Amino acid sequence: MRSLLLIIILTAICHVPSTAQARSMEEERALCLTRQALARAQCKDPHEFSYVGKKRDNIYIYNSFYGAKYTDFFCKIDDGEITIMSRKKKFRRSVKYYIDENECGIIEYFPASCTKRSVIKCCFPKSEKELKADKEAEFWQRSVPDLLKEDQEKALKALQNRTSKSSETKPEEQ
Repeated sequence: MRSLLLIIILTAICHVPSTAQARSMEEERALCLTRQALARAQCKDPHEFSYVGKKRDNIYIYNSFYGAKYTDFFCKIDDGEITIMSRKKKFRRSVKYYIDENECGIIEYFPASCTKRSVIKCCFPKSEKELKADKEAEFWQRSVPDLLKEDQEKALKALQNRTSKSSETKPEEQ
């Protein structure tokens, strides 16, 4: 009886989608935008912020070391603006963003205290078909001399590997 109950519980757990699988592409982009905005506002790397969860549909909670202790940050994402606030409201920032023609979220936020000056871009993950099409388009945009030079380098490298392996001395059997 116990083993049957255990099997049922394990089956149920295995068939419930994880939070990463259940997220929509829009939510993945929102997570990226909020984490990147928070990191830029704090002049830290995004990986320094741990995703804790959601408070509501558009409020994400992150945790990181701030001041002398770990602090929760609430990131509310609305149309064109991300509001960041710490739990005790000692830290508050508003970061503007926009969605470009490729459906990517773009943040052009450069705080004076931060040396990072790159534009932040969060896009939908591409499907295998889109990745293949991009690779094919990239191939056809290259010039013929570049392609020939690349093929020649590959052939020379293969030939070099083959000749170096055949010229290796084999230990004599005694």
